[in-house]
Amino acid sequence: MLYYNLSKLGSSTRNATSAALIVIAAFAMYNWMVTPQAAYLSSAKGYEYAMDKILEQSKSITVQIEIKKKQLQELRENSIQLQSVLFTQDQAKEFFSDLQVISEQAGCMVHTINMVAVERDPESERLGVVARSATLRIVGVYRDMVKLIERLQARTEKVWIDEIGVQIIDPDLDKARCDLTITICQIIDKDTL
Repeated sequence: MLYYNLSKLGSSTRNATSAALIVIAAFAMYNWMVTPQAAYLSSAKGYEYAMDKILEQSKSITVQIEIKKKQLQELRENSIQLQSVLFTQDQAKEFFSDLQVISEQAGCMVHTINMVAVERDPESERLGVVARSATLRIVGVYRDMVKLIERLQARTEKVWIDEIGVQIIDPDLDKARCDLTITICQIIDKDTL
């Protein structure tokens, strides 16, 4: 029927109709064939751009991770080194209970040992360290007192001598009385906080 209607039309109308059909068919073919491929290519370019950005970020993150690993390793090494000079809770108890024995081994006689109440330092406690102090009054000859101080400071764990006062008792026997204030740093057991 369409063919019959077309045959009645004039040649110029037929040519115009044929051209219109060809143009419509060309647009349809373009929309079916070219447009999806163009959209695919556009998506592929967008994907490629996104992948490039992700790779750049990945490289940046990898570098940052390596830097953080090195910093963490340094912190671990520093922590191990620091812990070697700090007392554990058990070592601190043992140290203070052995002060009299240590003094007697150095040749000094202990008159008094008093624990000193230390003010709480929230910053130190946050870092997991607390200071413990004691005062000692010992009697002996000067060289034995020096020997005691050397023994205290020769320990692996650090012992600070905050105050020292010496008073001569008997100059003929070289006997003196020494008042010491010593401090140690103890690692806080997190369970006791």
